[in-house]
Amino acid sequence: MSNYKVSALKYRPQKFGEVCSQEFVTQTLKNAIKTDKISHCYLLSGPRGVGKTTIARIFAKAMNCLNPSKDFEPCNECENCREITEGVHPDVFEQDAASNRRIDDVRAIQDPARFGPLRSKKKIFIIDEVHMLTIQAFNAMLKILEEPPEYLIFILATTNPEKIPRTILSRCQKFTLHRIKVNEITEKIKAIAKEEKITIDDESLFLIAKLGDGALRDSLGVFDMAVSFCGNEIKYKELKDFLNIPDKEIFFKITNFIREGNSKEILFFLDSLQEKGFDLQAFYNGIVEHLRNLLIIKTTDNPSLLDESDVIKIKYKEESLLFSEDQLLRLLKIMFENEYRFKSSSNQNVLMESLLVELCRINKEVVDVSGLISELEAIKKKTSNIRKNYPEVSNDSESHSQYSGEDKKSEDSPIVKKIIELFGAEEFHVNK
Repeated sequence: MSNYKVSALKYRPQKFGEVCSQEFVTQTLKNAIKTDKISHCYLLSGPRGVGKTTIARIFAKAMNCLNPSKDFEPCNECENCREITEGVHPDVFEQDAASNRRIDDVRAIQDPARFGPLRSKKKIFIIDEVHMLTIQAFNAMLKILEEPPEYLIFILATTNPEKIPRTILSRCQKFTLHRIKVNEITEKIKAIAKEEKITIDDESLFLIAKLGDGALRDSLGVFDMAVSFCGNEIKYKELKDFLNIPDKEIFFKITNFIREGNSKEILFFLDSLQEKGFDLQAFYNGIVEHLRNLLIIKTTDNPSLLDESDVIKIKYKEESLLFSEDQLLRLLKIMFENEYRFKSSSNQNVLMESLLVELCRINKEVVDVSGLISELEAIKKKTSNIRKNYPEVSNDSESHSQYSGEDKKSEDSPIVKKIIELFGAEEFHVNK
């Protein structure tokens, strides 16, 4: 039988110092142990794969470790630490509220909670995805949290803290974990690759880290797939083809077609991408992210705000010079207005084609309003001067004929023609 473990489990942090990006949480919990000011209930919230359950287990080990270090890290060698790591310790209970969400499941906690710990200092209940509990289950838990015994500690973990009743939240110390930075995920994967004797280039590292979307666990899952496909040498080109992900160059071409208003070529280009089997939802998300990156650079002129390689950041800086803020905002508005329609559409192909054509046309159809107003003011001033200098023009048909040439010139003005085109007017005459 194979002893293979996925990287997310094999290299799961076992000490506070090994947890990425959550120093403010881990340091606070260590200080709580150091000063013996441990709360009876903690709530760890944040996106998936950022270390909520991992921190809960490390905290449980640190409180019950028989040989803690000077900085209150668990030793991971004593009997308590080993059993908590393996999930068999009699005083540390883990429950998944997604599958054990009823009131009877919470009542099953109440019985062991009445008795003190068997072999450790604290009896700890770790409840994952706690927001999935029913209202009745929350009410049953509330009684335990109101007057907990000194030895009892609850550690709740959730991705949706807004779904937890306020009566529960008010009895917890709340910690919000944030997404892990791309560079930290990159360094973690790089260290694992070195440990596993796998060669991987920097572009592949960056791509795998970014695909995790701030979740180290997701990035490690992609890394395991890459190792299965590429073997002990991961190269960017092979990895990109395997994952079937649109390259950044594709989105630069898309915005080039949009800037030129070339709807014909953009549809041919989309067709060529579909022949390669690109996922349209990933393509849609890629366009939105690309436009967002251009807007960030255009607005702030700070490439460091982008989670991209240095080469791509330079390209974004150059590309942003070709667009105005208003143009980018209009393009993003179209994409956001159609986001729900695209996700729920039964024919995403047709909708994507129409969106791309609309993106190509939007900036061509926009009229400079300030210029429009200026030309209208000029026309108004010209006609006012005619009336002022020749007051008889409104009553004298002969004089009217003499000066109608001035009005005719106004009617032939390009701006007047544009007004007729914009508003669909059948006839336009300067007010005489």
